[in-house]
Amino acid sequence: MHIPEGLLDLWIVIPLWIVTIGYGSLSLFKIKKTIKEDQIAIISVITAMVFALQMLNFPIAAGTSGHFLGFILMAILISPSAAFIMISVVLIIQAFIFADGGIIALGANIFNMGIATLPGYFAYWSIRKKSKANTEDKKYTQNLLIATFVGAYISVVLAATICGIEVGLSSSFPFGLKYTVPTMLGYHLLIALGEGLITTVIVAFFHKYAPEYLPNFEETLIWS
Repeated sequence: MHIPEGLLDLWIVIPLWIVTIGYGSLSLFKIKKTIKEDQIAIISVITAMVFALQMLNFPIAAGTSGHFLGFILMAILISPSAAFIMISVVLIIQAFIFADGGIIALGANIFNMGIATLPGYFAYWSIRKKSKANTEDKKYTQNLLIATFVGAYISVVLAATICGIEVGLSSSFPFGLKYTVPTMLGYHLLIALGEGLITTVIVAFFHKYAPEYLPNFEETLIWS
């Protein structure tokens, strides 16, 4: 759902840049206090993996694209604040080096994939909150995987919807919301299934073989 250059009106772009910069500053402040040195390796690996998966995209409408998102995976393994910084790095590299998404539209792209996706993490967090602390319990594992799938699915649907609204409201695209939102949702309701499955498989792998990389949920704050 990378938005290319020249598609969005400035009255949409500028406020999204302001929100993105503001939230980015807050996220940097948070991760300086919470990120530990032994997390740097996993942060680098997950960021690189999401970068590679996002490069596998296909065109949808008005120059936008559909692809793996990865925000919920990052938020689960590290934190929502770290996920925002990680997804921002991915999008900045894609825009400046690979021309995947516009530079002026970068604020909107980061907003769509790093802020509009937050309700997906809140859904994950709410479902996980019902789990028991015993990580060996089958219900705990089921709850983890269900929460992961739901969170990842919601994040893609929301990001696509917001993207469709932004494009539909812009004067450069004459067909309006009645075309952009259904088109973006039509593709991304299916893409969201793939996002949910991929994210769930990766989280299940970490849960089984490298649980030390999954944060202790009982000690994790929703706004971390």
